[in-house]
Amino acid sequence: MKADPDDRWASRALRRVLAGAGIASFLVLGSSGASLAQDDSTCLMCHSSASMFQGLPNADQLVVDPEELAGSVHGALGISCVMCHQDLQGSEFPHAAELEPPDCGNCHGSVDRTYQESVHGYALARGNPRAPTCANCHGSHDILPSSNPRARTHKVRLPGTCAECHGTAGLLTDRIVKLPQSFAAYAQSVHGRGAERGIATAASCADCHGVHDLKGSVDPRSKINPFNVAATCGQCHPDIQLEYEGSIHGRALNTGVRDSPTCTDCHGEHLILSPHDPEAATCAARQATQTCGPCHDDPVIIAKYNLQGGVVGSYVDSYHGWTTRRGCEETATCVNCHTAHAVLPEEDSTSTIHPANLPQTCGQCHDDATAKFASSYTHETTSMAANPINRIIRDIYIVLIALIIGLMVVHNLMIMNHFMVERRELEESSRFVMRFDRTQIVQHLLLTISFIMLVITGFALRFPEAWWVEGLSSVGMTETVRGDLHRIFAVVMVVTSLYHMWYIFLTNRGRDEFRSIMPAWRDIKELYDNIRYYTFQSRNKAKFGRYDYTQKAEYWALVWGTIVMILTGIILWWPQWAVRILPSWSVSAAQTIHYYEAWLATLAVIVWHFFFVIFHPEEYPMSWTWLTGKMSEESVKRHHPGWYEEIKKSGGVEQAASQKPPSGDRGAPSRTAEVGD
Repeated sequence: MKADPDDRWASRALRRVLAGAGIASFLVLGSSGASLAQDDSTCLMCHSSASMFQGLPNADQLVVDPEELAGSVHGALGISCVMCHQDLQGSEFPHAAELEPPDCGNCHGSVDRTYQESVHGYALARGNPRAPTCANCHGSHDILPSSNPRARTHKVRLPGTCAECHGTAGLLTDRIVKLPQSFAAYAQSVHGRGAERGIATAASCADCHGVHDLKGSVDPRSKINPFNVAATCGQCHPDIQLEYEGSIHGRALNTGVRDSPTCTDCHGEHLILSPHDPEAATCAARQATQTCGPCHDDPVIIAKYNLQGGVVGSYVDSYHGWTTRRGCEETATCVNCHTAHAVLPEEDSTSTIHPANLPQTCGQCHDDATAKFASSYTHETTSMAANPINRIIRDIYIVLIALIIGLMVVHNLMIMNHFMVERRELEESSRFVMRFDRTQIVQHLLLTISFIMLVITGFALRFPEAWWVEGLSSVGMTETVRGDLHRIFAVVMVVTSLYHMWYIFLTNRGRDEFRSIMPAWRDIKELYDNIRYYTFQSRNKAKFGRYDYTQKAEYWALVWGTIVMILTGIILWWPQWAVRILPSWSVSAAQTIHYYEAWLATLAVIVWHFFFVIFHPEEYPMSWTWLTGKMSEESVKRHHPGWYEEIKKSGGVEQAASQKPPSGDRGAPSRTAEVGD
């Protein structure tokens, strides 16, 4: 491989350092350069001095600690420098700055051949600079036997050695393929936590992947090939291996059924957690959906192998499933009935779910369980699809619920309609004030319709699996229809907003309305007075003017929200044009703002607006002002006494033509005076 510019600079600097050191050594020792190159003490004269190589980018590779070298496996065997750096044998002193890397295969031939056939050796042969060599794992001058607790390859320290490449920074192959960040997951697993505590029996990297013979999972010889995983895990868990190999899963995999799960499919590869850990896929709350569900709830797998369908759903919708989702670990899960590893079909006489064995299986939790009891609670009996009795009962109740609750709704709507009509007649026969003119009523109607449709079509996009969205889809609201409707009503809202601006700025009544709804300092005092009144701290109600602080706050929130929704909506409608004048992140930011502003507006209308016009005790069942524009004199006196005093002072009281009494009090005398606006 070609050296990079930093390495060439380091080589030139090293050459100058070694040249000077070589002259000094020659004068001191009076020997030839060739003989010096054969003596470790000669090498250490330079390479034991950290100051000699200070500032070089690869100084840590050039400095040798004599004690570390002597204590290494090579030092203990008396192996000299030139036995590893063989290109120094017979060379003149000072030696060349760039040396060939040591060839460990000269002594470790069989290990080297094994390494060459591994994924690491394959990557090195392809010229991948990230491929690990012997020194990356074992060290260079400080190599220790794996049995030494200080060795980089010691079982407890090995994960840290592997993490230098397979850590949180990730790893790329020579084809820019990302490899898993396995160390972070391993460190959180039961194996990693055990190794961190110094438990030598805890599984380490080499236990599962091999030492020098690491191979990819697709290689049939690999220890992590799906067909070999059980044997790999069986090194530490032999009893479980035997159970698994005798199970239907192990038999199927041994037959060549690749869809059959092995250890890592249920427990994970590196992030193996205890079943008692709430984050584990094998814990009680997650087991059915995350461990067994990926296969037994997959329609492709079910159809391919003719498995019983709906088993996951029937369990989740059972008493056992409900309690496990609440975090209870004492209730039955899949493994309590089917076992964890020795899973066998019902037809097998040794299976825990064989009819002859079911009473004993249920008896683990239910004392005196009989065969009749065991047959009362199975996937078939709890399933709507498989159990005709449950299906008939469900269908009967659906009809009953629709009929009874539907009649209740109709009955209550009749009562509500009576009071709404009665209130309308009462308001029409009473003295009233014109609160809104026709233009304002039309604006409000357009705003109401467009807002409701925008909410429905907007949230239908965000929650496509909601029951009401699926209902709309079934009657023809496809994504194309939904998108078109959303844009149409967005245009309606924009046009209504533009007309409203013209109305408030260019008409006399609009300007008067705008002045009345502008925030003022008196709103703060009225808020204080209102809170004191409704918390029983004062007997005096606030004397609101034409618009109180709640209406002003709602109006200006509407103005602000409409502006935000229009601007973000334009960006989302034409993103390719928006990014020409705005930064690229503006599109995703607009989407986030549009979504959460929609939630804010929707909840504000439901909680705030609907309360004051529908659910307020003094307005229920509904104020008709938004449709008629009229507000009764009594209502004005009660809600807006300040405004009522202004009206009375202006002398705007006139006689009304209406003489019709309210339907609830046909004999009551009519009140005919009308307060003009």
